[in-house]
Amino acid sequence: MKWYERQVRPLTKLEPEQQREVWQQAVTAAGGKLPSGRIVQDIVQRIIERTRAPNPYHLGEICLIQPKDNPELRGKSGCWGVITYVG
Repeated sequence: MKWYERQVRPLTKLEPEQQREVWQQAVTAAGGKLPSGRIVQDIVQRIIERTRAPNPYHLGEICLIQPKDNPELRGKSGCWGVITYVG
């Protein structure tokens, strides 16, 4: 069986166990043949949406700043802030 990058790339967003589950579902959806990249992507998207946690923050809420990888927040760790945008 020959695999192509467009078929397996969506699987990189998942844990190994989920990757196996998605691949099995994709092969089944393709009638036992090599699934297309679109089939794999659609199944991966359903898995991600099913496991996505809701954003716990709300506009106007007070929070403690934890800068992680944002250079604009360096030096502000531990400061309080008000949420003005939830993405």
